[in-house]
Amino acid sequence: MRPIRGRLLGAMLAGAGTATAAFAQSGEAPRLAVELKPLPETGSREIGQLDVTLTFDAPVDEVRLPLVVNNVETVATRLTGLDATDADGALPLNAHRDGSADDEILRWTPGRPIRGPLTIRYRIPIENRPATRGAAPPIDLRRDDGAVSGSGATFLLLPENETPYRLLVRWDLSAFPSGAVGVSSFGVGDAATQAAQPAGRLQRSFFMAGNLGHYPAEGRDGAFLGAWQGRPPFDTRALMAWTSRLHGHFVRFFRETDPAPYTVFLRPNPVNPGGGVGLADSFVATFDEKTDPDDLRLTLSHEMFHTFSPRLSQAAGLESSWFSEGLAVFYQRELPFRFGEIDADQFLADLNSTAARYYTSIMAEVPNSEVAARFWEDTRIRTLPYDRGALYFADLDHRVRQASGGRRSLDDLMLAMIERQRQGRALANADWEELLERELGEAGVEHFRAFLAGTVPLPASDAFGPCFRRTTRPLRRYELGFEPRVLVEPRRIVRGLVPGSAAEQAGLRNGDEILQPVGQDSLQGDQAGLLTLQIRRGETTLALTYLPRGETVDAHQWERVEGVPDSACASYRQGSR
Repeated sequence: MRPIRGRLLGAMLAGAGTATAAFAQSGEAPRLAVELKPLPETGSREIGQLDVTLTFDAPVDEVRLPLVVNNVETVATRLTGLDATDADGALPLNAHRDGSADDEILRWTPGRPIRGPLTIRYRIPIENRPATRGAAPPIDLRRDDGAVSGSGATFLLLPENETPYRLLVRWDLSAFPSGAVGVSSFGVGDAATQAAQPAGRLQRSFFMAGNLGHYPAEGRDGAFLGAWQGRPPFDTRALMAWTSRLHGHFVRFFRETDPAPYTVFLRPNPVNPGGGVGLADSFVATFDEKTDPDDLRLTLSHEMFHTFSPRLSQAAGLESSWFSEGLAVFYQRELPFRFGEIDADQFLADLNSTAARYYTSIMAEVPNSEVAARFWEDTRIRTLPYDRGALYFADLDHRVRQASGGRRSLDDLMLAMIERQRQGRALANADWEELLERELGEAGVEHFRAFLAGTVPLPASDAFGPCFRRTTRPLRRYELGFEPRVLVEPRRIVRGLVPGSAAEQAGLRNGDEILQPVGQDSLQGDQAGLLTLQIRRGETTLALTYLPRGETVDAHQWERVEGVPDSACASYRQGSR
């Protein structure tokens, strides 16, 4: 999640010295409690509103909520009934709107000095609004089948400071019949952090409540918990049992001696199903009625990896996503395969999906320096850190194995970055280059810099072990058929229609208005995937369906080597550790 910069406690605290001094003298961190009360609509099981109550033991100079977080519209302009109180009673709040475009923020500051604990209350109407801005992580506040969920970053009014708080989460489910459950990244039901943490921990947490399914049926399976809303079209408990086993493998692989409780959330996504997002001690995955649980397993593996993996400094933003997302795509199949949780054919299918999307992309050589600015506007740019990053790491893994005679692998470099992170270092490209030079000499650093500049990585034929070899297949490039930026604009008016494209042949015209958001990331990797656009042309609305593909190119793929048993694949992957 992108951090939102803010001010620390300031002059408004002049009248609040007593409370602040008391916490300083006791050495105990102040409390920040969040109470959430979902309210079903009258005569319906669907949740219509969410009441939020925030209680601060220590005064704050402001609370805030951006209008957009990671391309998702928050509730900043929709919340109602906002009021605040302290020891002196009603406290006026002054609203301010700062910033511009995607950085716009709503701030609320107290109209007088705060005395004693501060309580802020407000209500949020729950609407499943279409994702008008296009592709985005599943963090918006959403209701389905008697449940509601969302990330704290999209609906909690919080201070932007580094003050450590004792964080508490409470649920008021009194409006529900018995059996309703509240789950958050902190655990089942009312929960609290063991150690004081900044308010930002709540922004990076997920909340789900109502008529939920959960695994295990009672409590938590060791360090693992699964919760879901809606009605997945597969055996959800079996999927959660698989994910729980994988979590145990990850804990051991990453040498975690005291793993934090971990939660998996599942919820519907009508626009871009199958995607997900990693949050604090949790991840969120999505589905629709066509979701294949085998595909979802690797999404869950991907997002779980983010919780354990090293991260470059947040200051680098999306420009560093080659590292976090590239590693996650490489290991999302590598670790389950190594641990026997997927077979060789499943490994191969996922590898070829990544390779097909990348090696057919006309954007394959766009430099990494351009990714951040264009990330949300074009699916072919957005997927580069994932696909190109994963293929770079596969190539690097093979180079390290070759140079070390099989004694070392990418694992060793990745775990070395984690160790630096555990020591409190803010990781940067320089850390990675230092490890590369130590492992492969200056050639390793030059190889990395060429990758960042846009050089196409190509792993060796046997880079994935003796079971697989590289080949080529004729595949078609993804071609939307019109200007991609149209799909992330407030009004999606078609322009830049490509003459002769499948979009034009299907009947699309410049000036048509696309009425519903379109998910492309998964579609881009599906050679047979059809795109349907709901459009308005004058007074007429219609649906146009076409195959968004252009020219055919020879794309690198991998295939099974005949006569090599699965056991040889497994022993090769295990041999690196």
